[in-house]
Amino acid sequence: MRPTTVATLVFANIVGLVALVLGIFVFADHSSGKLWFYWIAPLLVIGFFAIMIQLGVAYWLKVGRLETKGRPRT
Repeated sequence: MRPTTVATLVFANIVGLVALVLGIFVFADHSSGKLWFYWIAPLLVIGFFAIMIQLGVAYWLKVGRLETKGRPRT
């Protein structure tokens, strides 16, 4: 696999994890007295995290394993 591919996958996972931590923090922090509709923001962030992980796993299953076995990308 190319180093840029690995770096991109690592970066996507880091962004997803940061978004997940911030989403949980916003969801758990009730001290600010925000309006009722602010509950959707953490759910969107958690969904973003799930999509980033899904994209990374799907890429690894379709492309990454083949490249590590020595098959070139078409």
